[in-house]
Amino acid sequence: MAVTHNKTIAPGQSAGAASSLAIVGAVVTTIANFAIAYLVSRESAAFAGVFFIATAIITILGNSASLGTMTGLVYFMPVHLGDEGAGPRSLITMALRPVVIASTVAAAALFLIASPVANLVAAERADDVTSMLRILAVAVVPWALTVSVLGATRSLGSHVPTVLVSQVVRPGLQLLALGVLLLRGDPSIWAVGLAWTVPVFIGAVLAFGYVGRLGGWATTDGTATSSSEFWAYTRPRAFSTALQIALERFDVVLVGAFVGLNAAGVYGALTRFITAGNFLMYSVAQAVSPGLRRAIASENWHKARQTLQKATGWLVLIAWPYFIAVSLKPEPLARLMSPEYVDDASILGLLAIGMMFSALSGPIELTLLMLGRSSLALVGIAVAIVTDVVLLIVLTPSLGLAGAAIAWSVSVAMQNLINAWFVRSETTERADRFLVAPSMRAVVAGAIAIAAVVPIALVTPQSFVGLIIVGVVGGVLTIGLALATREKLAIRELLPV
Repeated sequence: MAVTHNKTIAPGQSAGAASSLAIVGAVVTTIANFAIAYLVSRESAAFAGVFFIATAIITILGNSASLGTMTGLVYFMPVHLGDEGAGPRSLITMALRPVVIASTVAAAALFLIASPVANLVAAERADDVTSMLRILAVAVVPWALTVSVLGATRSLGSHVPTVLVSQVVRPGLQLLALGVLLLRGDPSIWAVGLAWTVPVFIGAVLAFGYVGRLGGWATTDGTATSSSEFWAYTRPRAFSTALQIALERFDVVLVGAFVGLNAAGVYGALTRFITAGNFLMYSVAQAVSPGLRRAIASENWHKARQTLQKATGWLVLIAWPYFIAVSLKPEPLARLMSPEYVDDASILGLLAIGMMFSALSGPIELTLLMLGRSSLALVGIAVAIVTDVVLLIVLTPSLGLAGAAIAWSVSVAMQNLINAWFVRSETTERADRFLVAPSMRAVVAGAIAIAAVVPIALVTPQSFVGLIIVGVVGGVLTIGLALATREKLAIRELLPV
């Protein structure tokens, strides 16, 4: 249900400033996640499988139990911050109450059924998976609350808490704790679980603190958004959030069930290289969503279209060089994790194709959400997850991990195509020119990425030296070409000055 309010829309952090901050945060958390994956992979593929399957399930439950409130808060907050607004407190508390209930129920249920779940997804080490799931289950509640509360801080005009809590502090503390345990040798499952869980609680405390610092508990006598209005928009997003995180993380669980725990360990480790780029893209899209929402709420369609096209150009410029390097230099990347992963390194190229298509599509799902069409976004992700599961079932028996990679890439492309079609349909009549249109910014950014990375990647060896040369030379060329076309790509807006 789309909602239109004729009230003053409060300003916030610019899309460019928020995006540049998101990039910094994404780089930090990427390094932490790579280091964690490396440390876990050093133990064994089976141990890595236990860790990746358990943490994937917790991440799915935690994000699902947030009930889509992070998007609902961004969508409705401008009204509460306007001249006639009711203040943010009523909206935030309205969002958090059901999250507390849902996450508590999810955590308790997982604790109780951990054993049958473990036998279903990893029968060969079911006891270890059961123990890991039970200790991690307590993290579901703080994880869900952190997701919701950080949505509130973004809607209050600051992307800083999201970067510091979810991209720096939490993964940094997890890396530190796991590093101490794993480098000492032969850690227990419970110790590893606690090392991953405690930073989640610390992150939740920090997130609530930031809400207070940003004035999130201020209120007035007015009421700007009813509960029915909020949940009519947010409820479909709750389902799509659950399906979206399932699309991103559940494939490693299915690989464990269909191919085996060792294969899940290999797949979970290698997909860290793809998750890194995906997280970077999501961070930029997340950063521009409040500005996009303000433009749409004010019916400033020209600004909305410009914001979308700038963000798409930035996504391609940032993501394509990385994914091209990943697809053309998979063997040294796999060897960074473990020499036994090199035989399956080719799946990185298959996964990278899906992510490059996603970058070229821009933050299209968030655009649909900021248009108030959360139910249509649910359709797109539902089709994608069904596509992924069906192709996994069909392809993995014969193709193994390559089948899982193909299934995921096809499902990602499907979701973006469906969302683009919905956005075009929704805005053709409402805007002077519909929001989804070919953008020269994205074309220029793509050409820069190809010119900067492909030639050097093709002439260098599949080795660490070759990888370093591609990273250095490709990075320098990308920056140089981007600066040469800075006006076309609106690069100045990304600079934190």
